[in-house]
Amino acid sequence: MNHVSPRIAVVTGAARGIGLAVAQRLSADGLRVALVDRDEAELAKVATMLPAARIACVTADLADPEAPRTIAQEVARLLGTPTILVNNAGIAPKHDGRAWSVTETSLEEWQRVMNVNLTSAMLMCQALLPGMQKEGFGRVVNVSSSAGRTAAVLNGPSYMCSKAGMLALSRHVAQHYGKDGITSNTVALGRVITPLALLWTLEQEEAYNKRNPVGRSGRAEEVADAVAYFVGELAGFTNGTVLDINGGAFMA
Repeated sequence: MNHVSPRIAVVTGAARGIGLAVAQRLSADGLRVALVDRDEAELAKVATMLPAARIACVTADLADPEAPRTIAQEVARLLGTPTILVNNAGIAPKHDGRAWSVTETSLEEWQRVMNVNLTSAMLMCQALLPGMQKEGFGRVVNVSSSAGRTAAVLNGPSYMCSKAGMLALSRHVAQHYGKDGITSNTVALGRVITPLALLWTLEQEEAYNKRNPVGRSGRAEEVADAVAYFVGELAGFTNGTVLDINGGAFMA
């Protein structure tokens, strides 16, 4: 990092899985990191795994539209002005191991998934972009999915639409804030071994691995490596891109 003092990053959904791997990587790279999650107990465990001087844990439920503003205020109080945002928090409801079709999906489920997966990302951008503009530097990384890029048999319409929306949100931020030194990029993930992925049955996992050119699922650390590039000082000309991390299961 060329900046004289450590950049401050906010990672949502950071108590486990991909969010935790990203937070660990960014902390190891010397950044100060605010880990946001609704699970206070898991955050407390995570706090023991990272250097106390470089992290802050913020408990918040991103289904609440007021949460992003509160998060921004708390991070500013604990660490300073954040200039890096990783919108990772997300849910993918399953019912007896499968996702509901569009005719089965309730309005309640649709709204809950949209609120957590997409609306919260937009509100986090609203809360943090002004600070990035003042600093003349910003990095937004949105975590999407192959389900937002192509057909996905194992994901329901609420999840697929929310992840497609993340791609559009990234493009909008890239288009409108690039002149302020702010970049916005997306990682679109295939199957990565996380607590969410473990909801798959053994048969579903074996079928996926058989179809995948790499022959396996991804690791959270592999996603963290990509995010680490996008948030770096040297990625200032990488803007509005989508990096598919799926072993070749989807190629565009």
